[in-house]
Amino acid sequence: MVKKNKLRNIAALSGVGIGLAVTGQAILAEECESESIPNSIETSPMNELEMTEAVYVDESKEDSAVPEVKTVAEELPVNELVEEKERAEEAELEEQEPVSNVSGISFGAAGGENAAISSGVYTISSAVSTGQVLDVNAGATYNGANVQIYENNDSGAQIWRVDVGSDGYYTFTNIQSNKVLDVNAGQAFNGNNVQQYDSNNTKAQKWIIKKMDVGYMIASALNGSYVLDLAGANPQNGSNIQIYQSNNTNAQRWFFNKYITKEQTMDAMAALNKNLVANGQYYIVNSQTGKVLSVEGQSVNNLANVDLEKNYQASSQVWEVSHDSKGYVTFKNIGSGKVLDLEAANTTIGSNLQQYASNGTRAQKWVIRKNGSNYEIISALDPERSITQSDNNVQIGKLHATQMAEKWILKKAEDLRTRLDAIAKKNLNVIEDGAYVIRSALNENMVLDIAGGSTANNANIQLYEYNRSKAQQFVIVNDAKGYVTIKNVGSGKFMAVDGKGWNADNVLQSAQSNAWNQKWIIMRTNNTYRIVSALNDSFVLDITAALAVNGSNIQIYESNGSKAQQFTFSSLHNDDSLWISSNNYLTVSQMENNAELVWNFFKSYGWTRNAVAALLGNMQGESNINPGLWESRQEGNLNCGFGLVQWTPATNVINWLEGNGYAINSGFGQCARIIYELENHIQYYATNAFNLSFYEFAHSTQTPEYLAKAFIYNYERPYNYDQPQREVYARYWYNHLMKL
Repeated sequence: MVKKNKLRNIAALSGVGIGLAVTGQAILAEECESESIPNSIETSPMNELEMTEAVYVDESKEDSAVPEVKTVAEELPVNELVEEKERAEEAELEEQEPVSNVSGISFGAAGGENAAISSGVYTISSAVSTGQVLDVNAGATYNGANVQIYENNDSGAQIWRVDVGSDGYYTFTNIQSNKVLDVNAGQAFNGNNVQQYDSNNTKAQKWIIKKMDVGYMIASALNGSYVLDLAGANPQNGSNIQIYQSNNTNAQRWFFNKYITKEQTMDAMAALNKNLVANGQYYIVNSQTGKVLSVEGQSVNNLANVDLEKNYQASSQVWEVSHDSKGYVTFKNIGSGKVLDLEAANTTIGSNLQQYASNGTRAQKWVIRKNGSNYEIISALDPERSITQSDNNVQIGKLHATQMAEKWILKKAEDLRTRLDAIAKKNLNVIEDGAYVIRSALNENMVLDIAGGSTANNANIQLYEYNRSKAQQFVIVNDAKGYVTIKNVGSGKFMAVDGKGWNADNVLQSAQSNAWNQKWIIMRTNNTYRIVSALNDSFVLDITAALAVNGSNIQIYESNGSKAQQFTFSSLHNDDSLWISSNNYLTVSQMENNAELVWNFFKSYGWTRNAVAALLGNMQGESNINPGLWESRQEGNLNCGFGLVQWTPATNVINWLEGNGYAINSGFGQCARIIYELENHIQYYATNAFNLSFYEFAHSTQTPEYLAKAFIYNYERPYNYDQPQREVYARYWYNHLMKL
């Protein structure tokens, strides 16, 4: 039976390729009634498959015994042929099922002008799974090597030269072995094996191709009812190819894909998607887990693993996207300067991703392609390989359109330093410059401490019970941007992160370097403070395991709002428990303790070391540098002198101290009284002998001896001015302060 006009389009298109792919979809055509064709018409080898659709019956010759048969090419004018070709091409592309990554050509008869598949080089994929193709086992080149199904790997074992002969039959020659597709022993029966063999021009090596509703059927010239068949319809690698009686299943349907290399396929894909994502810095977020692509351990080394981690907005999690002239993307890690790299350029499923110095190879090139509201990241080495999530790691996987593990979101990354600068500026002077004890919110008697009172680089910082030692005293200095440094009074070293800013990085002391690991941002939270690393605002100072015991380690850790990450600052200018204060004379070591508190206090007001040494020489002569000492130890005698400089009568200082909220024996309160006197021009008066204002005294670089004598004349004004011992004391304290 012949369907009239059904193939008007086809004969005119015989053997004409339209693009790169061949699919088995029917070409749109007009459907009309049918009529018989006389048996005298021969179309071998089409008759073996009753493929009579390739002719057009001219019904205008009604009185002819045998209807005149014309080809469509003879029947249609040239311009109509062109139009029909264009319509056929459009219909072929619109109706491909399943969709191939290449285009289709028309189907006609088995040979010559009416060829279903034009001669050319193809891969031949199964309708059961289009990623699986005809393959010579192990790439063998000998006669009898088995033909199987295998995942497309772009090897010569999977590439076939398809030729149509003058007799209309097809041969399939493997380009690697130069042997042809062959039915074993030239016998047609169910399950007979298909192999490769030297060409011998027998029907065991000849085939008939017929277009079906899905794909093509490939029938043996030995017997047209036996067709190329995927054994058991099993798409697994290594499944056998045989001949079997036609049963209209997908195991017997095939697609002819005009061969192009994977490189050519990827070049086309890269060009098509080159404008999809703009160059810039991004977080690459896995759609299934919400975690981001990260360099493990913030490493800067070649071969460092790339994994998935919670987004801490670290530089090791920021990737710079850039495109080359072909449209391929490279991902350069901001933290390391290395690029995303497929280990050993191995496209085997499960191969690992790493970072490596840029070398321009395809192992470091990628195509970003849209998939719904997400993206796929496809390797430039293989169009079937994309980056996929595997637990907390990433690897190469087989591309699937629907799996969330293979889908990604590209989130524009804010520059880390820009963000940190804004946070620092907002928190400028939250804690003013000065000397402090840093107490834990877990227990206010537990404070930050340099282990063993060490002055060495890399000495550990720990939590320890408050003991008034210099190992527990820290000087805070704000810079113009709002970052602070935290320097230990005892060692002169700075609190620093031992690492690049990640969970559980240790905190220690180190010599000043002005590096970001020595800078911090102090942020107030109600009545406590968080000490934020300037490396990354996601990480804050933390007491390991929240243990408020002697020796607990100090680290940085992801901010979680716990008390292990909250601290208070007791100013050494306000914490009178630091002072040794009593109505008794002090030892040298006790005086040194108080002298250092005096030094830190007045230094913060800009006093020179010379001036503070002169002040201390006079304090030692007056009170042993003891804020609780009464003149002649007559406690409570308000008519006598009292305090650091023995204010006389005692009420001169006591009334002021109590009026300003200080205890009368407050060392810091008494120091504050001296500043009050300076600012209000009281108590200190320049003399002819030492014509220095109080401000000039405080900022003078004259010798400690000269300034000690000036203080006696201009401030103390005792009955006896001749007290050279105070000059000796001043020199002692100057030398002592030089050691701090």
